[in-house]
Order: sequence, then C-alpha cells, then structure tokens
Amino acid sequence: PAAAAAAPGVSPLEQLARAHPELRRAADVLAALGAAVAAGAAEWQSDEGIHDEVLAVRLDAGIPALAGEPLLDGAALLDGVRRVGAALERVGGTGEGSAGEAARTVVAALDRAFPSPADADALAAAALAGEWDAARDLARRLDVDEDALVTLLDYAARGALRAAGARVRALLERRAAAGGTGTRTWERGVCPACGAPPVLAELRGKEQGRTLRCARCDGAWAFARLACPACGERDHRKLLSLSGEGEE
Repeated sequence: PAAAAAAPGVSPLEQLARAHPELRRAADVLAALGAAVAAGAAEWQSDEGIHDEVLAVRLDAGIPALAGEPLLDGAALLDGVRRVGAALERVGGTGEGSAGEAARTVVAALDRAFPSPADADALAAAALAGEWDAARDLARRLDVDEDALVTLLDYAARGALRAAGARVRALLERRAAAGGTGTRTWERGVCPACGAPPVLAELRGKEQGRTLRCARCDGAWAFARLACPACGERDHRKLLSLSGEGEE
C-alpha cells in the first residue's frame, strides 16, 4: 500500500521488484509476457462462427464454452510464438542457458518445422486446449527444451483465449443477472471458458466465498470452499493442505 501511494500508476509487478530487488528479473520477464499476451488479445478478431447460443449450450452440458472453437490457426499461433519469443529475448538475456536464448532456439526450430503455417493448425488446436503432451513430443522431435516450447505455445495462445474469454464472461454475467432460469450452475473445478485448471483460489467477502482463477483466459468462477477442484472430494476429513514451515 505504501509503495502504491508513493508511485501512483506503477504496476504491482514493478512495485514488487522495487521492494524485492532479487525478483527484478522475474518481474521483468512476467511483465514482458503480459505485454505479449495483451498484444495478442488486441489483434484477435472474433470469428463470426462463434455464437453465444452455442457457448451457452456447452456450459449447460458441463463443457467449457470455448472447447473446440478454432480461435487460432497455425499462422496466428506462429506469429504469437515469435511475439513472445521476442519479448523474452528483450528481457530474458541472450547468453547460453538464458530465457532469451531458449526462446530464440525454439522459434527457429518451429520456423524450420512449419515452413507452411497451415501445417501448424493442429499445433494451434493443441495449444488452445492445453494439450502439452503433444507439445513435449514435438520438442523431443525438434531437439529443443520442452519447457521452453510449452511456455511459448502457452503464452502465444493466451491472447486469443483472453479475448474470447471476455465474451464468455459477459455471457455468464448476463445469465447470472437474469437469474439463471433454465441454466445450470457451473460446478466443475476447471475454467468454464477454456477448461484450464485454476492457478489460484481467493476467499472473498464476509462469507469468505471461494473464487477460482484461470491464468490462461483470465476467467474466474465461484466454487465450493470445502471441495477439491481436481477430484471433487468434499469430505473435510479427507481434504489436506500444505503450508510453509512455521506458517501452519
């Protein structure tokens, strides 16, 4: 709070880096990735074939609204990979073993593997769905770092997912305002928009209601406080948690 008051308009990441200089490199990398995702979201154009009625049907069936939607083709994915790679090169260093060097190697390998962007359409579908086993198989074939390839594909897809996810959020808000008549409440532990698992949970308000958050499409949804999002277990006697030593 003090840092925010002293420097209005400074991002939370920058505030964190100023307070903890040892986190400067990590904060700069995350800021660069965030800017690359925002640029991808701004460039994404809504496909006229995506209809709110179809999204609603999927939600009522317990299926993430964007499942199977062709939000990106191979050309757009590769453009996104180059954008993310360039961002990492700017802030991640270019020396041996650096994030920038790993990104440059992956981008070059993908350009060689997919001289025709249309050949990367299946890879775009896998990136949207978060099917990282396929990406890791590709990394082994290309002889590049698996985590670097997954990271670039993930962030290259996030722009479209966030832009389309905003449309899903608006749909959910309209349905909630209408009282949800004839609709099912989303009760799954994955994002109702893109199907990704939550990256964190928040407890909000006087009732300490639990909200799960998605890092891929920026979605958020209410979820039972005493339930495991991964397996659905609701028996409090079987629910365990981990905490830092001395922070139990």
